[in-house]
Amino acid sequence: MKTSEINRKYDNACKLIHRQRIADAIVLIRQMINDAGREYLFGELNALQENYERLLKHSFSETQDPERDSVYRYLRRAILEMADHLREEMLMEAGSGNVYWQKKEFLKHKGSERLEAMQILEKLTFDDALSGLLKDVRVGDADDTTRREKILGNIFHIIWLSDKYSEGEIRLLEAVCDSKKLPWHDKALVVSALSLSLLRYFDVNKFNLLFRFVEEQQTFVWERAMIGLFVCFLKYNDRYGLYPVLEEKTIALQSFPEIEQHIEAILIQFTKSRETEKVKKKWEEEILPEIMKMRPRIEEKLDLDNIFTDLPEEEKNPDWETVFEDAPDLLNKLQELTEMQMDGMDVFISAFSRLKHFPFFREISNWFLPFYAENPVIQPAVKDQGKGIDLSPLVEKLENTYFMCNSDKYSFCLNLEMVPEQQKSVMMNMLNAEMEQISELEKDQELLGGLARTRSVYTQYFQDLYRFYKLHPWRKEFDDVFDMDMDLHETCFVNHLVSDRKTIRNIAEFLFDKHFYGDALNIFLSILEKDKSNIELFEKIAFCYEKTGDFSSACDYYQKADLIETGRLWIVKKLAWCYKYLNKWGKAIQYYRQAEKMDPEDMRTQANIGQCLIHLEKYEEALDYYFKVEVLAPENHKIRRPLAWCSFLLGKFDTACDYLERLLANEPGNHYDLMNLGHVFWCQGDPGKAFRQYTKSIVAWKSIKDFETSYNDDRKHLARHGIQDMDMDLMLDYLKLEVRGRKS
Repeated sequence: MKTSEINRKYDNACKLIHRQRIADAIVLIRQMINDAGREYLFGELNALQENYERLLKHSFSETQDPERDSVYRYLRRAILEMADHLREEMLMEAGSGNVYWQKKEFLKHKGSERLEAMQILEKLTFDDALSGLLKDVRVGDADDTTRREKILGNIFHIIWLSDKYSEGEIRLLEAVCDSKKLPWHDKALVVSALSLSLLRYFDVNKFNLLFRFVEEQQTFVWERAMIGLFVCFLKYNDRYGLYPVLEEKTIALQSFPEIEQHIEAILIQFTKSRETEKVKKKWEEEILPEIMKMRPRIEEKLDLDNIFTDLPEEEKNPDWETVFEDAPDLLNKLQELTEMQMDGMDVFISAFSRLKHFPFFREISNWFLPFYAENPVIQPAVKDQGKGIDLSPLVEKLENTYFMCNSDKYSFCLNLEMVPEQQKSVMMNMLNAEMEQISELEKDQELLGGLARTRSVYTQYFQDLYRFYKLHPWRKEFDDVFDMDMDLHETCFVNHLVSDRKTIRNIAEFLFDKHFYGDALNIFLSILEKDKSNIELFEKIAFCYEKTGDFSSACDYYQKADLIETGRLWIVKKLAWCYKYLNKWGKAIQYYRQAEKMDPEDMRTQANIGQCLIHLEKYEEALDYYFKVEVLAPENHKIRRPLAWCSFLLGKFDTACDYLERLLANEPGNHYDLMNLGHVFWCQGDPGKAFRQYTKSIVAWKSIKDFETSYNDDRKHLARHGIQDMDMDLMLDYLKLEVRGRKS
């Protein structure tokens, strides 16, 4: 069975369980057991079905079972976990991809390698004599370096590729978390493996371990565990209520110092890491084209929405407060630095994407390895071996700076080995100067306290994750956490930890500012339930609806905002614009006329009134408005298109001809202008000239079918000027024969 089919069945089974359609889910799971050839699971599934049937029977009997809810929760958990197991078995058998190949190799040698790696972890954790095995490796000793890398790689793979952890493994990983001997960077790597493993395969024990690493609060380790919890809860939000321990652990986390600020910081950094450009393009590439399909063809024909492409349409209200304007000073001061760091990510991901092909990055664990100056891997590139400059001081500064993520720091250092010695000297001087400036910025950050430093760790780790999911050669085999379709505010984990109104509003404002309008909308709506007097909330909710293509709801909220403070120009224009996209031209023109009274010199408003009048078939009045725009903006040749059309419809053929010929002088290949000029020539009594223009239009259109559709739309206008239906049919057939004759 293909991977896509396996995942489709699995996803459907999970959806049925989450929608509490257990009977249907059992039928689908039974099919999956057959597909997987795992008949031994039928007994377990039959037992679950019998338990479910008993639960149903008791639910509708006179005797109420006080344990019903917990039993129901258990049944849903058990069926979900069976689906997880079946999917993994089927994917392993399908054997597609590098990850499953690695897992198969891991399982072949599972016994010996697992035992060896776990013994090493145990010695590191419990044995004083061996506590320096990974910490005190002699720099420059190739055997020790290789051994260290192999040990770390094996431990990472065992944690990552294990579906469920045994009791012994859980106890050992708990001991790793509690260990005072294991270096922080090795613990951080364990946390990354744990998070990656949980994203790959659900196991509630993995969640418990991540919580434990957070509770331990070891610097540079717990921050990664917190992000691991965050992204994993985004993926498994539907399972949150099925495992009471997850809610208990989350509630216990409420006492964690400054927890709301940490969740806010994580949400913000995660949002910044997501592909904002993709979200921005959603409007232009998905929503708007669907809306335009419902618009009359006259919009495309006359290009009415793009007459003033050089002037911005009404967007965000300039009176709105900026993001975090009312937030604590900490957030104000951090905003600029955070934006600099994330902008740096965008620059660096381009610069360093070609530097992820070193052998170092063939090992998955190294994409998550924290950067530390004494790492033996980078020593050959930076250490003075008696033949050149020693870059160790620079690397030590690099370790302590937050401006570059760990992955890029390794890329930078590994690339140094390929740089000629004399260039290293120049580079050293240049980078030292740059690092001094960055150090000054980071000193300012230090003054802001621990939360500022923690935010920097969040930023770096999200950057490392971003590079892994966007640049790793196997990236298509992973579920990209940055592409997950999610409702951030509705995540149970977030909801339990963020209750302060100001924090919630800050998150909404940030999402709004970064064009995540769907996410922002849900939060704004929840805030509105408690504050119905804030006009800005109504405006921003309306704006979010508008940007997600729900113009009807946008109108409702713009009108509510207008009731709070009547007659604001921005709201009036927004209402007009939304009604225009709802094809309610009568309502739209009412608001545009209101806007005209408030700002008589606005050319865009004048043009929009003309557009409404065309749709209302008030061509004489529309012509007056477009003439006014032409006088005010004579250099704008696009205004000639509606002027030509209105002139044609009113029988002012010479005027229409003049405008169309001037348009075609600028755009000789515009198929609509060529067709319209054909209409004018025909109505002036020259069908031969019209035929030649129509032929040119078809050539420009490259499609007789598209030409015919538009030609038929205009039949009523030609008939109004005396062209007979029969002549229109004959002209169309004549054109078809001409086009076919040319092709043959």
